Amino acid sequence: MQPEPNLIISSASQQVVVEGVPFKVDIYKLEGGDGWSLEAVTEDGTSIVWDDLFDDDKAAFEEALATINKEGPVAFVRGGENVIPLRR
Repeated sequence: MQPEPNLIISSASQQVVVEGVPFKVDIYKLEGGDGWSLEAVTEDGTSIVWDDLFDDDKAAFEEALATINKEGPVAFVRGGENVIPLRR
C-alpha cells in the first residue's frame, strides 16, 4: 500500500483585502502533482475553487486577484444576488 501524497501549500497563499472585503487565497498541490489549485475563501466561509490548474503558484495568485478585481469582491460574498441556493 502506497502512502498518500503530501499536500504542498504555496508560500504565495495569503490573506488579501479588496475594497474592504477580506479573502484568504489558498494555493496548493499534491506532492508530485502537475499543477497548482486555487481557492479563495471569504470571511463568511464561502469557498470559490477554480477548475483549472496553474503551472506555477505565482500565476494562480495573480489570477485570484485579477478575478476578484474584475468581478468585484461582493460577487464572492454569500447572500449576494448572484448566489443561487441549492434546492433540496
